[in-house]
Amino acid sequence: EYLIGGEVELLDRIRYNDGLDKWRKTVTELLDEFKHKGADTVYAFQTRNPTHAGHAYLMKSAGDDLRSKGYQKPVLWLSPLGGWTKADDV
Repeated sequence: EYLIGGEVELLDRIRYNDGLDKWRKTVTELLDEFKHKGADTVYAFQTRNPTHAGHAYLMKSAGDDLRSKGYQKPVLWLSPLGGWTKADDV
């Protein structure tokens, strides 16, 4: 086992050239988007599988719950894992 410490320096953004690179954002880019949308809070949903009715219910009810607690403009950050849908996903 090895433990390595020190500063981390990003040399360049990783590109996969798979058609999804435009959706891979840095923290700064995400914060700018949330600000541009006027978000007063951000809630997230992450999944590897295609979104289905159960997922949609969770996302909608979470937004409704946040609005009922006084948030005016909650913004959903949908964060899919992986990449393209696989044949056995559906």
